[in-house]
This record gives sequence, structure tokens and C-alpha cells, in this order.
Amino acid sequence: MARLERETEGEDTADQELAAQIAKDSRFSNDLEYIDDNSERLSRRRQEKTSEQIKQAAVRDYKAMEGMLDSCDMCFKQTEQADGSSLLKPPSYPMIALGNRVCLMLPIREPMNDGHCIIAPIEHVAGSSLKCDDDTWDEIGNFMKCLLRMFAARGQGVVFMETVISTRPSKAGHCSIECIPMPMNKAQDVPGYFRESLLASDDEWSQHRKIIDTTVKTEAAVPKDGDVKDQDRNHFQAREAIRRGGFRNTMTAKMPYFHAWFDPYGGMGHVIENPELFPPWFGREVIAGVLDLPPTVYRKPRRLKESHDQRCERADEWKKQFGWKRYDWTKMLEQE
Repeated sequence: MARLERETEGEDTADQELAAQIAKDSRFSNDLEYIDDNSERLSRRRQEKTSEQIKQAAVRDYKAMEGMLDSCDMCFKQTEQADGSSLLKPPSYPMIALGNRVCLMLPIREPMNDGHCIIAPIEHVAGSSLKCDDDTWDEIGNFMKCLLRMFAARGQGVVFMETVISTRPSKAGHCSIECIPMPMNKAQDVPGYFRESLLASDDEWSQHRKIIDTTVKTEAAVPKDGDVKDQDRNHFQAREAIRRGGFRNTMTAKMPYFHAWFDPYGGMGHVIENPELFPPWFGREVIAGVLDLPPTVYRKPRRLKESHDQRCERADEWKKQFGWKRYDWTKMLEQE
């Protein structure tokens, strides 16, 4: 998948070619008669790239992607040692738990609150989580459910957020989903805050709906076996909702978007039509308004200067503070 993205990045699709032809046509009229009369000219593609141009583009994209991987703070990196051996260097983010495909970590910058954490795939997935496969989403769902249970035991609700500003692999950062807990009474009001903020975001006139409901109706996923325990039933519902839920069937990785989950069954999404008008801290700003936090917390939080030992110590303190060991699903992987 990553190779295909690098090979096709920068190449114009048929829709992009058509849009370019329309943009150059000063007499264009958006009616069927005009389009039919000028279909040959509008569908004319630019001259195909030569093999040398394709090769240069591939080299350029490969270097750009390699540079991004080297500078990505969320990725594991192999470093060459003096004796010729290689050493796997962990991410710069404090690691809480590590699955086969997905990990849970703490922010590298000042968190919004004590429970603020991040779910991210181990492999570098540029931009959108929609590019992840079913197995990866199973692990994302496992972390979501564990965090929901852990914070619910403390009387807190959780909001999961993902912001994708760019869809170009060489510009998009490492895919990540932020998890921000808050008191249960305020968590119940969060959907209303997001709805109001999304309606006021971007341009006044847009091609897409301002708010896309991605909630899954869970009745269809309930097992009919009456002997199934409530806990098992809820686990099955959440797993199916996350793996084949409304988010993955409604949103697309081909366009920038913002999405917020209020539970494993979905939430609300928004297609970002003009990334220049949509701040990357939009979700954190909304939550900061709910929690009465200052702008410094969400706009440009200070990067924490920590050594590897300090990052490990911060992760251990987080685990003890919230009793993560009791909810950590990755312990099952050690028993296999």
C-alpha cells in the first residue's frame, strides 16, 4: 500500500484532469448541453509523462517519503552501530502498551490533562486511519474499549479524535487518534459542542454536509443467542462497530477530514474542503472550551524535553495513576 501511494502520488487522476480542463475554459457552462458539445475537449488528457519523468518523480517521492520516515517521532527506527549491527530505536513518545500492529503512547508535547494519550499504528501510515486494514482496526478497537472501561471506572467519559489535514503521503504525518478523558457530566455535552463548532467551520457554502453522522445502529450486531452474557454481547457489538462501523463506511481517506468518536459505535465526521481555513487543533480547541482550558494548552503546546529514561518514567507513572495494568489487553499477547 505504501509503495502504491508513493508511485501514484503526484499523478493526476481522470477527475483532476477534467477539473484542470474546466478551470482553463473561461466559457465553461455547467449544463449538460455544453458538456456534451465539448466532451472531447474537456476529456482531453495532457501528454503522457516520459519514462524519464516517471523515474525522476519516483525518485523524488521516494526521497521525500524516506525523509519523512526518518523525521517521524512516532516510528521505530533502525540505527547502524559501529560494529555493523543494527539497533531498533523506540519512538520519541512515551510508550504505554504495544500490540502487534498498534500501540498506545503519551503525547510528546504538554498534554491537555492527565489522561491524554494517543493510539497509533506501529507501521508508518501516512495521514488517515482509513488506510489501515481490519487487523489493525481490531487492535485500535481493543485500545478504545480498554480506555473507555478504565476511565469509566473513574467516573470519566472519553472523546477520541482524528484530524487529517493533508492526504499526500509525503506531507501527511503519522496517523494517530487522540484520546482525551473528562468528567462524565461534561462528556455528555461534548457532542453538542462539536456539532455547533463544525457547523461554523470552513466556508459558509460547502459541497459536503457540515456534519456526517457515523454512528452505527447496534441492534443489527447483537447476537441472538440468549445465553450470551452482557459483557460478551457488548464486546461483540463494539468490535463489529469499530471494524465495519459507520466511520469506515462513510468517510474516505482521499479527502482531508476531522472525526470524533464518543463511543466505539461512532460519532460525527466533517470533510475539510479548505485545509487552510481548518486549524489542526480544532478538536482540542473544542474540548478546551468544554474544560475551560487556556489557548496555550491546545494551540501550540510546549514540547517536553525528556530523555529516554524520563519518558519511560512518565509512562510508568501514567500506568500506576490510572491502573492500566488491570485493563491492558496486550497482556494476552504475552501468553500466546
